[in-house]
Amino acid sequence: MEFLSLTLGQVLVTFGAVTAFSVALYLLDRTRRRQVVATLRFWVSPGQPAPVSRNRKIQQKTSLLLQLLGMLLLLLAIAEFQFGGSLNKRRDHVLILDTSAWMGASIPGRSNVTVMDLARANAIGWLRAVPPSDRVLVIRGDSLATPATAWELDRKKSVRAILESSPGATALNLTQNLEFARAMQRRSGATAGEIVYSGPGRISAREANNLNLPAIPALRVIATEEPTEHSGIRSVGARRSETSPGTWDILVRAHNYGKTGKSVNVSINFGKAPQGLHQLDLPPGKDQETTFQLRTKAAGIVEVRLYPQDAFALDNYAALEIPEQRTLHVIVYSDNPESIRPALASDPRVNAEFRTRAQYTSANDGLVILDRFRPETSPQGHVVWLDPPNDKPPFPIRERSEHPDGLRWIPDLPLTQGLRARNTQIEAASVFDSTTASDRIAETEKGPVMVARGNIIAIGFNPFSGQMRYELSTPILVGNILRWAAPEVFRDVDVATQSTGSVASPVPATVDRNTVQVLTDNGTVLPFNIHDRSVQFFAGEPARVRVIAANMERVFSLTLPEMWDSKWTPPTGARKGIPALTDSIRRSTILWPWLTLAGLGLLLAEWILYGSQSTSRLRVVKAIPHQANQQQEAA
Repeated sequence: MEFLSLTLGQVLVTFGAVTAFSVALYLLDRTRRRQVVATLRFWVSPGQPAPVSRNRKIQQKTSLLLQLLGMLLLLLAIAEFQFGGSLNKRRDHVLILDTSAWMGASIPGRSNVTVMDLARANAIGWLRAVPPSDRVLVIRGDSLATPATAWELDRKKSVRAILESSPGATALNLTQNLEFARAMQRRSGATAGEIVYSGPGRISAREANNLNLPAIPALRVIATEEPTEHSGIRSVGARRSETSPGTWDILVRAHNYGKTGKSVNVSINFGKAPQGLHQLDLPPGKDQETTFQLRTKAAGIVEVRLYPQDAFALDNYAALEIPEQRTLHVIVYSDNPESIRPALASDPRVNAEFRTRAQYTSANDGLVILDRFRPETSPQGHVVWLDPPNDKPPFPIRERSEHPDGLRWIPDLPLTQGLRARNTQIEAASVFDSTTASDRIAETEKGPVMVARGNIIAIGFNPFSGQMRYELSTPILVGNILRWAAPEVFRDVDVATQSTGSVASPVPATVDRNTVQVLTDNGTVLPFNIHDRSVQFFAGEPARVRVIAANMERVFSLTLPEMWDSKWTPPTGARKGIPALTDSIRRSTILWPWLTLAGLGLLLAEWILYGSQSTSRLRVVKAIPHQANQQQEAA
């Protein structure tokens, strides 16, 4: 037995005050009557004291008892009197409504009914069983736990939050949602009620392998119906072909989520034109891959479709945006172009043009290489000087060194990546007079023989002649110079479409964290972590994300829904389904409405039995003086 709104002491004090006031009123004469009597009745015999009568008795005990009992019942209703002790304390419940991507699947045989619709209906059914005095917190659960309401007594707000919930783009992270719900219950300060999960319970393989649910005293699981057979696209990736210039290798991975094998067709379109169709046999619960080749240098949208469509159509289609395969225009001014041609012709991303010195113009839309040549007007943009002459060189030349020893590359510079060779043989080199250490790229015992500043690189020797043309350092140096001139052209670009949520992008083990960037199309910088040679980040909504690390760039079109891998099995002691009429969550019947009706009923009965008689007596009292006046006038 307990009181939810008032304490027992407050109830007793209030009822004592009401009782004292009511008894005091009943000790007084409730009605005054006028009567006509003989005058001699007012005469008293001489020598005898006048009789005094004291009326201090309650004349209508039943009326007083009815009034006190009615007031007591009303006071108990105000105090929210309940039976049951601790079972009837106000409790705080948490409802986790599954809003993962899978909730958008249709129910076979039911037109326009989704798993989300069933989960909403089950959640509202549970909400009707919760006592009005208990508070409810609604959480929308997918990869993150998102509160949809505060602690609410108003059931209309809770129902509105349930009805406004819709499927998201990520998979369910059940552990995080349950931990969040349990933490909210601890912080509320009230008695913990149920934590209810409404949904099919589909989780990822990563969570299933490391499932560690918190200790929950009262966990209820309301399972929903869902499709049993389904297949969809897991990911689509595109990479520039290493063997065929101007060609993309496109890899499509599909998964069968059902329990029986299935045969599907995968088609790709580019620019709304069909490019290929492959058939895949998907074993139950397994992945299968197929590869297409797309020959194009233009940017565009690659569309991948999976047929036939099933109950969940969101992963039967994927779109992949591939960039233009750009090239770098390189103009070489040389009287001996054949020594340079092999180094530039080996990469299809280089559009090399060889000109004589007489054909020189200052135009430059990419990179200009001047081989032992100084023009009258220097070109703008990126320029590489090979063994510049002493007449007005780009950097002052201190001396000319024949067969210099101890050639050393300055480490940790973009232009010297991968260059580790020492004591490379050079026939002759110009030693530059450079006092700035940041300009030096390579040096010998005599001083710097390769310097760079701004858009200009000066190499004091010809790397395409003599013994050095056979060294591995020469093609590496050429590659570094080309990336320096146009880094966006020579990045290893991979384009992929996959699901939202947690994404991992492989990077080289030697990558510098300071060179890593994770950006969306609108320029938003996403937080990331580098672990196990992968850049890891999270995207909760569909987006296009670029991961840039050194000379590598990966573009992720996160448009596919994040799917599940396995079904969660609730603990043995978990409550299941919508509460029955005898369920403990309903507790005892709420008494305050009945106490209110009983108290008002007793007060109404008392007024009918005794209040109406008092009114009739008042009418008689008013009539008596009128009759007395008529008798006096007649006398």
